[in-house]
Amino acid sequence: MNDQERELKILISKDQYDKLENLYPFDICREQINTYYDNTAGDLKQRQMGLRIRQIPKQNGKCEYILTLKAPLDSITKHEYERVVNAPTLDQLSIETKDWLEEKLDHVAPLADFRPILKTRTIRKIYELPEAEFCLDYTEFAHHSDYEAEYEYTKDHDGIAQFNALLAPAGLKYEKNCPSKLARAVMDQDKENL
Repeated sequence: MNDQERELKILISKDQYDKLENLYPFDICREQINTYYDNTAGDLKQRQMGLRIRQIPKQNGKCEYILTLKAPLDSITKHEYERVVNAPTLDQLSIETKDWLEEKLDHVAPLADFRPILKTRTIRKIYELPEAEFCLDYTEFAHHSDYEAEYEYTKDHDGIAQFNALLAPAGLKYEKNCPSKLARAVMDQDKENL
């Protein structure tokens, strides 16, 4: 799907998470530690964009790092620019990767202005389907945790119907009720600052 990400997601309860987990073969389980970046002016937040480096610990004790920039296209589709990198922070990226990111940021703000703003930890369970990945996420924010079911397209198809078919045995139906993890992390931080 090129540089586009299409996903459907809903927030669910722990009981609903457990039901879904027992219904399907979630053969892949991975930890994801996400560090989100913005500048002090919040230029990315204002444009509904997200910039993160995802750290995925491996069994050999090393980590994989994935740099991702997301920008909205429509209510379920985002431009997603992603690159495997060899550094856990923006300032440690190679010059080539920094140039690539600057180009994708399209003059939003100088890359040197971006700082870590939030960190989350997710345990993701994945059930791979022919046209999508069905994921269950447990995410820890600074002050709370939550559960989410996500359906991420890998090919074009009627994803809403497929997602609903997966959710139905647990008594669930897709209704857009789930802001991004970054938006939820910001809300978590904002509640604490009240």
